[in-house]
Amino acid sequence: MSTIKNLFKQTFVYGLATVLPRMVSFLLVPLYTDILPKEEYGEISVIFAYFVLINVILAYGMETAFFRFYNKSENLNSVLSTSGWSLVITSLLFTARI
Repeated sequence: MSTIKNLFKQTFVYGLATVLPRMVSFLLVPLYTDILPKEEYGEISVIFAYFVLINVILAYGMETAFFRFYNKSENLNSVLSTSGWSLVITSLLFTARI
């Protein structure tokens, strides 16, 4: 039973990190539409769309690989530093090309 409880706890935390930013974005729509003119609201929407696209490109599924190897590895610092440096270096290279 402890394994299932641990699974639900981890799923909740991981799911919360995915759902919470979308909920905040959804709740801010009335604020954006009341304060900003239509043209500027359209620009904000395009910027948010770029954020989603760039986030997918820069992360390239590393979170899934990180959790897979972090749970199976005995050297946790190695997994953490390898995935972290990989994301930092590739992100810098990608943004330098833009």
